[in-house]
Amino acid sequence: MAGSVARKEDAEAINELRQYLQEIDVSIVKEFDEGEFRGFWVKFGDYPILIENQKGKWYFIVAFQITLPQGPEQDALNEYYEKKDQHFIFELTKAFTSPLTGFSRIMENGKVVGFTLSRYIYPFYHDFCVKDLDRALQAVVSQGAEGIAFLKTILPTHPEP
Repeated sequence: MAGSVARKEDAEAINELRQYLQEIDVSIVKEFDEGEFRGFWVKFGDYPILIENQKGKWYFIVAFQITLPQGPEQDALNEYYEKKDQHFIFELTKAFTSPLTGFSRIMENGKVVGFTLSRYIYPFYHDFCVKDLDRALQAVVSQGAEGIAFLKTILPTHPEP
């Protein structure tokens, strides 16, 4: 077939990802294969990271999710959005974006409850290597940590017990 690319079988790509995670000392917390999704929950530093594939797609998404607890933090965040505070939105976007990662809001009932930073990886292709996985993990965690630091500077915090 003209223009087609030979890809790895599903099992080969999953096994290679598992091996690469071990090679870079990333702990697999949970491996899953449920319905139309499969992948891994891993721990990178102190952060849980999702590495997920929708069956039939030729990529995985490496995702760092930040969810704010209900209460003053969520309320303050949504007040900024409701006021259409352009300075806040600019600073938030700057803190959560990079040329290496994607960024989206997590919405529930019309309110922002958190954020997802993501990067696609392509383990089904033969040129995929451990460096690609490591770069993706480092990119989402680094940008996520920067975003968390920004949120801590602008959102109210609960007093320590």
